Amino acid sequence: MIVAYIVISIVNVFFHVAKSILVIKSSKLIASLSNCICYTFSAVVIKFISEVDMWAAVAVQASTNFLGCYLAMLFCDKVIKKEEKK
Repeated sequence: MIVAYIVISIVNVFFHVAKSILVIKSSKLIASLSNCICYTFSAVVIKFISEVDMWAAVAVQASTNFLGCYLAMLFCDKVIKKEEKK
């Protein structure tokens, strides 16, 4: 259960960071879709938080927020650089 929560939290943070970048740098359709995916997926994270010990939830959220943000920024940098080369 805790491993699934860690993975889901990393994906959630990744979605949130990517959404923030896409809202600024993409079309209205892409921004709307990324926002929809991001907040819908957040419901899954809330469900997992409700079933995990408080201190475990805090530790998982802190670590996955750092890692997920870092990975999303790397991903978006690569995607944006590819788009700029075209």
